Amino acid sequence: MTATAAPLRGPSNGALAEALFTLAEREPAGDRRLALLRAGYAAMDSVRPARRGVLDDAPPWLKPLVSQLAGCRGEGALAAAVERLSTGQPPHRRATRQRFFSRSEVERVLATAPEDLQPQRLRGAFHWHTDASDGRAALETMARTCARRGASWAVVSDHSRGLEVASGLDHEGVRLQRRRVERWNRRRGDELHLLQGLEAEILLDGTVDVPAAERREVDCLLVALHKGLGSGPDQTERLLRAVATPGVHVLAHPRGRLFHHRQGVRARWELVFAACRDNGVAVEINGFPRRQDLDWELARLAADAGCDLILASDAHAPSHLELDAYACAIAARAEVPAERILNRLQPDAFADWLDLHSS
Repeated sequence: MTATAAPLRGPSNGALAEALFTLAEREPAGDRRLALLRAGYAAMDSVRPARRGVLDDAPPWLKPLVSQLAGCRGEGALAAAVERLSTGQPPHRRATRQRFFSRSEVERVLATAPEDLQPQRLRGAFHWHTDASDGRAALETMARTCARRGASWAVVSDHSRGLEVASGLDHEGVRLQRRRVERWNRRRGDELHLLQGLEAEILLDGTVDVPAAERREVDCLLVALHKGLGSGPDQTERLLRAVATPGVHVLAHPRGRLFHHRQGVRARWELVFAACRDNGVAVEINGFPRRQDLDWELARLAADAGCDLILASDAHAPSHLELDAYACAIAARAEVPAERILNRLQPDAFADWLDLHSS
């Protein structure tokens, strides 16, 4: 991604996407609804003006509608058009779609963001997966891509065994990967120092699914929620227990939200972030477009609480590594001080931070 944004003409890509999602929700299940949803995602993911990005793949019946919506003069006119097309129902944005950047909005934020929050200035490529769990490329392929993008250190973060759907690593799998990490560092560590992380599962009672002895075998332990993510009971105590677990370094995608599908857990975030600060646990801003977790409001709350923050792509393929740009944009929008961003550290300094917070 570059930090050059196209000038706005008509509604923003995010506003056009929201209009298409709203219209999709008012259609019965079927091909029309699916086409509207696909068009909405295309608008969210397009760096070009969305009219062009969406029209490329839209079915013939949808193209005039997209042109009509994209031709509205501003977002008020767009909302009025959606209401007319919905037989008088005013548009209402779902909570599951609030505080998400479209790709073009990321470009606009980065165009005026501080130099230290530009993706190309990050020294660390944090939180990415390989084909050892649910990624699509080998460790060496991912590491080479990190190096080509200019990183000087990187943290592979495959899932632990507690996430069955991701084919998480058991203890033997962690040890086998450790050998590959060490082999990389012997051969190419001067170019890119590779660290072994592990994305461990926070169980429903707040315990971590990796035993204490095994936690000490990896360089960086991330903990994350993947179960019990509905809008049910407050999850504060579950998160507090997890971040107080010895050996935990990072709380990853804290809410567990998923664009258009899941709002994520409820918690008293001021208490969670205070516990992260007091336990020396960094808080992740996950840039994967469908996560964007933390959002910029919670990222600002975490920074104000005194937390260290770390920017992540959550890449599952080499092309995903550029998604740390979303995390940079969220940090910029939240006005997170650059000195709080751990990805800015030199390799030795980040290794020292890990050592300091390993007890």
